[in-house]
Amino acid sequence: MKRSEEKKKQKRNALLKSAYELFTTIGYHKTTIMAIALKAGVAKGTFYLYFKDKEDIRDALIVAKSSQILRSALDAMNQSGQSLPPVEKLIFLVDYIIDVLARDIALLRFVSKNLSWSLFINSGRYHQSDEDALDFRAFLVEMLETDGVPVTREMELTIFTIIELINSTCYSVILNGEPVTLSEYKPFLYDRIRLLFAHQ
Repeated sequence: MKRSEEKKKQKRNALLKSAYELFTTIGYHKTTIMAIALKAGVAKGTFYLYFKDKEDIRDALIVAKSSQILRSALDAMNQSGQSLPPVEKLIFLVDYIIDVLARDIALLRFVSKNLSWSLFINSGRYHQSDEDALDFRAFLVEMLETDGVPVTREMELTIFTIIELINSTCYSVILNGEPVTLSEYKPFLYDRIRLLFAHQ
């Protein structure tokens, strides 16, 4: 990598780090672009070389953080050596992700409040500026199709339902322990995911 490209990457990463720290401490709405730039040690104008606005950096952060967790989950699944059917692969990944979020409440609050279906299906656009960013839709399609599961419109709706189900219910269960504890909720959640897949 050329020195100029390395500097650009460092500035972009500094902006992302600063934004994440501010979003998870003082909140997204109270954070200004100026505050992000100052914390990153760059001029406000530099921010706009990398991101369109505050929403853009927030979405880039969600994709970056989610990509890190998903890559770790994949590594754990591959290292387990288990040969799992498609739905059990998905449950393995979901279980890993839930455990990570349960240990990092700031990350849970940030991702759960801001993850949307639109961001999920359009996450690939962040790969141009961050080679580690995953295209979540493409990742799931490849995983399912590799196992012989066609990704129909109904399957996309199933994936949408699973993401929304996990996002909303786990947030409440992890933060409030209601209506049950996370360990009590997981088997129920995974059975519902299996039922959704069974109706494909």
